[in-house]
Amino acid sequence: MADNKKTGKQTQSTMDPFGFSEMFQESFKMFDPERVAQMFDPQKVFAQMPAMQSADMDMNSIIKKNQASFEAMVEANKAAAATYQDMLEKQRDIFNRMTSAAQDVAKKTESPVSPDAAAKNSKVYAEAAETAFNLMREMAEAAQSANQEAFDRLSGQVAQAMDNMKNK
Repeated sequence: MADNKKTGKQTQSTMDPFGFSEMFQESFKMFDPERVAQMFDPQKVFAQMPAMQSADMDMNSIIKKNQASFEAMVEANKAAAATYQDMLEKQRDIFNRMTSAAQDVAKKTESPVSPDAAAKNSKVYAEAAETAFNLMREMAEAAQSANQEAFDRLSGQVAQAMDNMKNK
């Protein structure tokens, strides 16, 4: 959105008539690697486990021993966050390209003020938006499916690691 200097009100950019840029920027905050790293900070995680605090364990030693793994996980999360940000940017690009094409069609209308032309333009924009949203949904579903496949593949490894731990 741009600020209108005369009124002080925010107006939509002609390149972003629906305010998607602001919405996408808000969405990117979900994938902020620093926020994710704070969620998994070993000191905070272990602080939430009273049984481990009361046991005679050297938590600093455990944290130090796992610091490299924690940092590797943070770096992997940064890469994953960048991937999701890229997907959102590509979705925005799809929408912008589709609505731009609709604008081009609307500009070619002989008499844009006639009822027939207005109806045609409305139909073109509606179809462009529908196509864009469907393509954006397909992209999100593909990312969701890939995420689920990765989780399913690793779930077996988690179960195996838990069994190994129980048998020690």
